[in-house]
Amino acid sequence: MHHIAFVLHKFSIKNKNVELVLPQIWQVNDLFDQLQKNLTEFAKWLDWANKIDSVQKEADSIKMFQQKMVDGTAFNLVILVDGQPAGMIDLHDLNHESGEVGYWLSSDFQHLGIMTKCVEFLKKYAFEQLNLEYLILRTHPLNFASQNVAKRSDFEYVKDDENGHKVFVLRNDQNIATSEFQ
Repeated sequence: MHHIAFVLHKFSIKNKNVELVLPQIWQVNDLFDQLQKNLTEFAKWLDWANKIDSVQKEADSIKMFQQKMVDGTAFNLVILVDGQPAGMIDLHDLNHESGEVGYWLSSDFQHLGIMTKCVEFLKKYAFEQLNLEYLILRTHPLNFASQNVAKRSDFEYVKDDENGHKVFVLRNDQNIATSEFQ
């Protein structure tokens, strides 16, 4: 069965067609399969990874994301690669000033530049459509791939948080100092 997705952004990179789409229930099985396939790796970096241990919990997560989008506290997108759900990217802890960027992508599609291009789109959307003042991106201290995405996307490392995660910040106006985060 062919599903119709609401596409916010699309691009091609290294012979892969990538679409950023709104989360929908039809994506649940594929997203859960990708999480399970990558669980050993994701559990190193993502606190929630082990909690999604059934298709039903993934479905509940999608419904929660949809509700948070309605409430204006999050902005979630599913990353489709060649039409198949392969990961997610979001702004969470969203308020009138800022949002925190989060993402995951199946190992099948990592190291192709996909996530950097997805973060670039999310930055543009956050600053131009949501008029946010700054974005925050946290990474596990040993997740160098994610830290490289942050750096390639012009986020600036500002500190380690109370949990030891690396905190990167990107301001809408790069001329404003990031001293409040240090």
